[in-house]
Amino acid sequence: MLRVSTFLAVSVLLFNHSVFSQEPPADGVTRLEAWKQHQWMSKTSRFKQLPWQTLGPKFAGGRIEAVDTPRGDLKTIYAAVGSGGVWKTANAGLTWKPLFTNESTFAIGDITVAPSDANTVWVGTGECHLGGNSFDGTGVFKSDDAGESWTNMGLPDSKRISKIVIDPSDKNIVYVGVMGGRVGGESSGVYKTTDGGKNFTRVLSKAPAGIIDLVMDPNDSERLFAASWSRRGDGISGIYRSDDAGQNWTRLKGGLLEEKVGRIALDVSTSNPGTVYALMVDHSQPGSRNRDPGSLLFRSDDSGDTWECTHEGVVPTYVGWDFCDLRVAADNADEVYIGGLRLVRSRDGGKTFIGEGGFKHNTNDGNLFRLHSHRGVGLHLDVHEVWTDPENPDRVMLGNDGGLLVSWDRGETWLHLNNLPIAEFYCVHLDDEKPFRIWGGTQDNASFVGPSTARFEPGKEDEWEQVFLDPWSGGDGFETFPDPNDSTAFFFSQQNGSLQRGRLGDLQSGRRIRPKADRGTPHQFAWWTPFFASQHTEKTVLYCASQFVMRSEDRGDSWTKISPNLDRGALRKLSESPIDPKRLVAGGQRRVYFTSDGGETWEQRSNGLPQGNISDVITSHHDPDCVYVAMSSSSDDNPASIVYVTYDFGKTWKSIASNLPHEPVYSIAEDPKTAGLLFAGTELGVYVTLDSGITWESLCATLPPAPVFDLAVHGRDGALVAATHGLSIFLLEIDEIRRAAESQESTPIE
Repeated sequence: MLRVSTFLAVSVLLFNHSVFSQEPPADGVTRLEAWKQHQWMSKTSRFKQLPWQTLGPKFAGGRIEAVDTPRGDLKTIYAAVGSGGVWKTANAGLTWKPLFTNESTFAIGDITVAPSDANTVWVGTGECHLGGNSFDGTGVFKSDDAGESWTNMGLPDSKRISKIVIDPSDKNIVYVGVMGGRVGGESSGVYKTTDGGKNFTRVLSKAPAGIIDLVMDPNDSERLFAASWSRRGDGISGIYRSDDAGQNWTRLKGGLLEEKVGRIALDVSTSNPGTVYALMVDHSQPGSRNRDPGSLLFRSDDSGDTWECTHEGVVPTYVGWDFCDLRVAADNADEVYIGGLRLVRSRDGGKTFIGEGGFKHNTNDGNLFRLHSHRGVGLHLDVHEVWTDPENPDRVMLGNDGGLLVSWDRGETWLHLNNLPIAEFYCVHLDDEKPFRIWGGTQDNASFVGPSTARFEPGKEDEWEQVFLDPWSGGDGFETFPDPNDSTAFFFSQQNGSLQRGRLGDLQSGRRIRPKADRGTPHQFAWWTPFFASQHTEKTVLYCASQFVMRSEDRGDSWTKISPNLDRGALRKLSESPIDPKRLVAGGQRRVYFTSDGGETWEQRSNGLPQGNISDVITSHHDPDCVYVAMSSSSDDNPASIVYVTYDFGKTWKSIASNLPHEPVYSIAEDPKTAGLLFAGTELGVYVTLDSGITWESLCATLPPAPVFDLAVHGRDGALVAATHGLSIFLLEIDEIRRAAESQESTPIE
């Protein structure tokens, strides 16, 4: 019979029913209400004193969405990490302090310091990266004490904020560009406050198109330019100007693109009043490798009344939905920086460009220096932020998927400030070495391995190493694990079924072992492809999944299908029973499939599960019929917690979300030593249940808000490892939790 502590169960039930609705949040206000439950559970958890250890890695960096500094301050930098909150340095990047560790979101779109007051800092939440692994925010925040404390100033339904602009002479006048959801939305537009955020008024709306860029004329604070972006392709994308501090807006044409317009970036010259640049994605252009649209740079010298394209052909770097930025040097209207796939520069007003903007392999590291060693060569791809100092134009900063870089000579040389633990991990694997090693893949910074004894220590070299690198100093890494029978070999995967076998120490040793498709039946692999080694066989046996489940007994040289076409598309998850090697469970987009005979027969057993996308499937260490499934809602407006269990191998299902706050659940892990001890990784942290899901307790008190994409328990060493998508790896010792699970006073719960 399942039992829980009487006091704990009663207090949790009373709290849930008296304060918080169990209906899933559908808007920003109710997301903030769910955050209150998150905070309450964190403060009242009996495990609130257990310390999470920050392990790193830091040397490879992660996605930087925005940076800013106080005017005239060469030491202070604020860095906005796409999925890792806000960080601050007071010594030009030698050390950093996280500032956003107690707020309701980790997703950042922009950060701006008031030009007239270095203590006033605004943060727009919700990343305008807009990819599948980016997240909504909870509004706009302000600090009046240089980031020491924050207040949510409103706009909770904004979802994703692209830009914040502050009047240079009045810090209470602030404009906020709101993208809305991934494709815009009714909340999108330009919002204005004149009282420091007490009240906001929407002064421009092109809904459902979002506002993707917003700039103020440095020579006239009443003149603003805004760029709307409709990802629906309905002709609403365009550039708007206000000459009266946002009261009225005019759509600008006069030579600009008007049809098939994609994302847009803007900037205004300081040194030459009236000069404005616009970078526009042109969907009529073939673009890089004939795969993506090209982009065009336009210039106006009459504040936007008329425009001319500055160059022939297209801008020589891919600019698109993911990365698109534009800056003009403060002292030279002809010096332009464009951030796309790579950074390119112009010194003649956009007529010609400096820099290789395509996919040419990096071969020269002569103009790049790093705080910590890194085996990559050259600047990382994917530029999200270009920042130029308005008072010292020699200083330029660059935010890309590899982190933050600073130049003191207008981009001729760069220093990589690669000392932030902000890697975006997808998944994690633990081996049985002593100490055990942690393996994992990240977004665009390859895959890593490091000892469980590693710790994040500023100024010291990482104990982590990358196990592969692409020719551009990165590459998406996913499932990564050692060969169980060869200590020098390992396996790793990249997107869409790119499975590879490599040798430790050789970053370019990967041999492709992707299964070959039958003629007429191409494989449909997920972006994050299921791939692992069996834990039951003496020799190395591998499993992977497309729409088929496949098995290899020769380390990936050949593959055998052990299932029919199971799902309408790619399978997302695959789990092997730790008890019975013939039992496998596969998760499709919304369905779960079971085999108990090694793949001879399969059954779809999803009746009783709600609608949603399957985010994790695990089979129990204690009961061969027990399987856990985590799901995330198919709607961005319904971030419910969805966790189900079956005790009869899929015939019936039961929700065990219980008192979990409404945070999408991405990962589940079961303690192999203690029955009923289960962990859940959510969009904002980690929770534990000691009774198979009757009640949950928070493990978030010493863990900053972060999306926990994967969890793993090391049974021998009693350690829980959390792979976050934005703050690298954390480790928690769970011996105290195990003792609580084994010895708590219990009373039956009906």
